[in-house]
Amino acid sequence: ELVIEGLGMDSSSPIADPSRVCLVCGAPTTSIHFGVDACRACTVFYRKARKRKLAVCRSNSRRCSMTQDGAIACKRCRFERFDRIIHQSEAASKPQRDRPVVLPSPGTSGATQPSKDVNATLLPSPIRIPAIVPLATTASRPLLDHCKMGYRFMNSMRRNCELNARREFPQISDMIEPEFDILPATFGQLNASTRYIMSGVFDFAESLFPEFAAFSKKEKWALAVGFHNRFFSFDGSYRSEAVYPDDMNKSMAGMTCFISTEIADGFFADCPNDGSNVQAAKRILQEFIVRMIPPLRKAVHRIQLDTDEFHAMLILIFWFADSLQISDEIAQVGEKYRQAVLRELQAHYRDDLHLEDYAARIGELFMLVFHFERSTDLQEHFEIYRLLGIFTDDTFVYRLQQRGQI
Repeated sequence: ELVIEGLGMDSSSPIADPSRVCLVCGAPTTSIHFGVDACRACTVFYRKARKRKLAVCRSNSRRCSMTQDGAIACKRCRFERFDRIIHQSEAASKPQRDRPVVLPSPGTSGATQPSKDVNATLLPSPIRIPAIVPLATTASRPLLDHCKMGYRFMNSMRRNCELNARREFPQISDMIEPEFDILPATFGQLNASTRYIMSGVFDFAESLFPEFAAFSKKEKWALAVGFHNRFFSFDGSYRSEAVYPDDMNKSMAGMTCFISTEIADGFFADCPNDGSNVQAAKRILQEFIVRMIPPLRKAVHRIQLDTDEFHAMLILIFWFADSLQISDEIAQVGEKYRQAVLRELQAHYRDDLHLEDYAARIGELFMLVFHFERSTDLQEHFEIYRLLGIFTDDTFVYRLQQRGQI
């Protein structure tokens, strides 16, 4: 658990609201059990499991991830998740005057100044943060500064690659004053854009995290792919706030193109595979966009991230590796950087925004991380495209989801 000295948190009980979700599985619920938002199915499971001998973890890692629909197939991990949420809720509800506040990792949410929507419905994160985070000193934010620089360089590279890959080469004036039309995304553009992002991710990681260079190829690949899958949707949703602030059904799919249901008809126009079932693929793509884009856009819109929070999120997203099979050494490196960015984030809240109670805000950021973690399970979706003949075994975006392949 993360302990932040000198913060206060609202100790009121959760309020039943139709927009709330079960903190264990993410299903919609208006029920409150054991003092936390929990659906009836999870509550019944927990009550029965407490009376029985705990099952063995299916992966033997005690870090089983959630499925795309929010379920946890592993009974041991499902029980421990519920148990952890209950204990975090009990700790947060105790008087805070004479002791430091315990920030869940995270299992609670609350209203906070930077967030415009106090009823934002986000899901809790299974990230474990065991160490105590001392407060950062004023203006001591090297990690966030390096992240801003690396992100800017990576986006510059992505934009230039995407523009130069267009059939109509940009004019000289467009290269001097970067003004360009944002076009509907296509299959070919998205596949190429994914290559550009992955190339940038490795440079971004090595410049920001020196230890990354010493990892094995397999470890680098696993971390980079996990980051890419979260980064693609998170970064696109974040930048869409400036480009499409009033259209939650549209999202940036790169630096120079967008994705929405209206582009489905032309998305597969440059698909090179003969005999592919394009009509079925269009229908599946439309359903996928409707299911995924609006919730992600709305989640980012509710939080209203400032620049420092966005870059802190990038670091947290990179080291969100609980669902990966990684070594203890890598887990320790990730823990170090999570603690470092949280110290700098606290300094930002305290010194720049002059906030006294920012524990709930940090909790919201962790819940946003988990919101995008649920959007990364694309293996089954991409496998359908392969069966329809859209993807082949060599299609880059398809191979990216086969995490064991390098």
